[in-house]
Amino acid sequence: MIDLSIFKTQYQALQDSIKVIFLNNPEVTQTLVLSRSEGIDQLLKDIWQSLNLSNQLCLVAVGGYGRSELHPYSDIDLLILIPDDAHDTYQQSIASFLTFLWDVNLEVGHATRDLKDCISVIDDISVVTSLLESRVILGKVSLFLKMKAVIKSSVWSNQSFLVEKQKEQHNRHQNLSNTAYNLEPNIKQSPGGLRDIQTIVWVAKWYFDVNTLFELVDKQYLTTTEYELLKISQLFLFKVRFALHIIANRREDRLAFQYQKSVATMLGYVDGDSLSVEAFMKDYYQTVTRVSRLNDILLQLLEDEILNTQRLNSRFMISYGYIYSINDQVFIQTPSAFMEIFLLIAKHNYVRGISAKTLRQMQNSISLIDFHYYKKRKNNRLFIELLQQNQGVNKALKLMNRYGILEHYIPTFGKIMGLMQYDLFHAYTVDQHTLFVIRNLRRFFVPEFAKEFALCSEIAQGIQKPELLLLAGLFHDIAKGRDGEHAQLGAIDVREFCQHHQLKTSDTDLVSKLVEKHLLMSAVAQKQDISDFEVIEHFAEQVVTIKFLEFLYLLTNADIRATKDDLWNSWKDSLLKKLFYNTKKYLESNNDQRPSVDQRAQGIKQTIIKDSIAQGYQISDVERVLSALPKDYYVRYEIDDILWHLSFAIKITSDKIIVSSKISQHNVVDIFVLCDDFKGLFFKLISILERLGLDIVDAKILTTKNGRVYNTISVLQDAALKHININQEIKNDLDNFDVSIRTTHDIYTYRHFDHKMKVSFNVNEQWNLTQLEINVIDKQGILSNIAYVFFELDISLINARIATMGERVEDVFFISNAKNQPLSMVEQLALKEALEERL
Repeated sequence: MIDLSIFKTQYQALQDSIKVIFLNNPEVTQTLVLSRSEGIDQLLKDIWQSLNLSNQLCLVAVGGYGRSELHPYSDIDLLILIPDDAHDTYQQSIASFLTFLWDVNLEVGHATRDLKDCISVIDDISVVTSLLESRVILGKVSLFLKMKAVIKSSVWSNQSFLVEKQKEQHNRHQNLSNTAYNLEPNIKQSPGGLRDIQTIVWVAKWYFDVNTLFELVDKQYLTTTEYELLKISQLFLFKVRFALHIIANRREDRLAFQYQKSVATMLGYVDGDSLSVEAFMKDYYQTVTRVSRLNDILLQLLEDEILNTQRLNSRFMISYGYIYSINDQVFIQTPSAFMEIFLLIAKHNYVRGISAKTLRQMQNSISLIDFHYYKKRKNNRLFIELLQQNQGVNKALKLMNRYGILEHYIPTFGKIMGLMQYDLFHAYTVDQHTLFVIRNLRRFFVPEFAKEFALCSEIAQGIQKPELLLLAGLFHDIAKGRDGEHAQLGAIDVREFCQHHQLKTSDTDLVSKLVEKHLLMSAVAQKQDISDFEVIEHFAEQVVTIKFLEFLYLLTNADIRATKDDLWNSWKDSLLKKLFYNTKKYLESNNDQRPSVDQRAQGIKQTIIKDSIAQGYQISDVERVLSALPKDYYVRYEIDDILWHLSFAIKITSDKIIVSSKISQHNVVDIFVLCDDFKGLFFKLISILERLGLDIVDAKILTTKNGRVYNTISVLQDAALKHININQEIKNDLDNFDVSIRTTHDIYTYRHFDHKMKVSFNVNEQWNLTQLEINVIDKQGILSNIAYVFFELDISLINARIATMGERVEDVFFISNAKNQPLSMVEQLALKEALEERL
């Protein structure tokens, strides 16, 4: 059983001794507040150890006690740090400890927190201030260091901390009539009181990261004279407060009339030409006036330093939004400062730019960034750290590009500076396009854009090293303008760059492969049938992992969106998403048990039958329609689309032509035309849609065994659709079939560009079709003219993927001849000549 009386006696002896010493010599008050703090430290240690509290806890002094400033009846503020989620484990022992302290007559304020608790209250300025002055009494120091780290990584910047403290001081002064000359002043809270001195110290400590007032002299924030005045003023107020506590026999900060004469006497004032109390109060008012004056000066200096002029380190400062070098030899003396300045810009997002003086120094010394510069470890570390920032990366890289640093640091980047892409696909020079890619990539990691790029933002949240993605973006087009495949050359360049920057081998491989394959996903999504299982399988074999797929998806999105403002649309978005999900599903599946085409078709067919019966259709009618459809129909269409088709095909109607339209899950308008097959059908459909001014992005044509044709044409949503009855327009025009065709016309704006058409053929062995790719500058009526050539040569269209890349058309058609076979070499040549003649 612990003897309570021992500790009560120990505490009382401490209290009595400091009172006796003070009454004999008030000038040693500064030493006494420290002595009481040290005495309490020892008492708490003795009690803690007597109660055998766990060494997994940490007892911390905070607030005034943390500063080691305890007057006779000052509150003893404690924080007990515990391991995460251990409140229940230590609740009883901590409660016993606190109860014991009260029994000893110690007036304590206390909080028990784990690290999560500290994080949850870190947005409270009073809590942050209290923890700022904390120190360990005893226990597990690692908990304390983690808590300190939480403070440093909190949302409180130098600016926000200063502003909040200024607001706090203003409100405190307002509550006390905003005057230091109240006849019964509060020596702690009134203007010029102890709290004003502490406010100076708090803000300065936060900004300069110091522990004592004297260190602010070394930081050239306080002059020696100002330091001495503050210390003298603080000592005077300490003496008054110490005396007040003794006289009131409790904590007392209000210098009421009833105490003033006793305090004056205790501090050695005697009646003379004036009363002792008047002389004492005059000294008090002069002291608080001096403190108020210093408070104004020092907080204004800090405001100018922090809000208007901020010293970042020994080389750079920020003044009125612009970053300045502290001396004119900074880049010569420390060449790594070329990288450091842009890292600082990224870290401080309120920076408006680099000052003219510093820019001039930078330009005059830029030759220091030579061929070996980017191979030096310190420069490497700073550049990678820049890419790792949560903000400001795009801004910093844009400025590096503007001022020539990027082309010096990455010599190969210099080769794409101002490089025009004479292809009507890109609206910007290669270097600007690259920076737009970086901008787009960064937006995926910014919460405010989460709704705009939902899937991209979701993926980005799981990426642990965004800098790898940014490196791929930075190098993806870096080899443009050189002989050879730019993606492969860029992969070599970025591999060398990553190796010099000492990235892990796995990270280097990832970045290099991203650059090499950065065109792959776009090409597959826009030029191949991504409903085809073999297309997904082949793409997955190149992607290999879900991690790489996610990186590639983000890079592809950012790349396409950075080419030209009107190039991106909901159709391209949907194609990329569909390819992403289909590939991810494939990579997650057991590839050893993949179903065959027949098995997949049969499974989908059974699902259709089940869903149709649930919708009230007769099974005999459903099977009659489905039996006429080839197996590839089931794997080329979504189940919802098949049910949509079925709802029309199952009806017995006198209409020879059925037309319906709906907004698809890909946010385009799908137009379904069901009719008997006739020569030139596709050409006629395309001509009608071109006449209506609609943009066609996809076409699927399927002929059943009984001669019916399922035509599904997808068009972008357009304002024109609101003013026409698209279904009736198509039906009317198809009934009045006319094979006349207008010739194509060049779009005037682009007449100076290369009109040469590129035609290529490949055999799709799985579906026994010919794949035709046409790459040509966009023209009015181009698609209907292609369809007319098919009509003239009796070529059947099975599938089409229509892709406009800027002002170039890159269309892919899956076709067969009149015998439903791939085109022979003779037929291919005839088709090519006919296309070249007409287009």
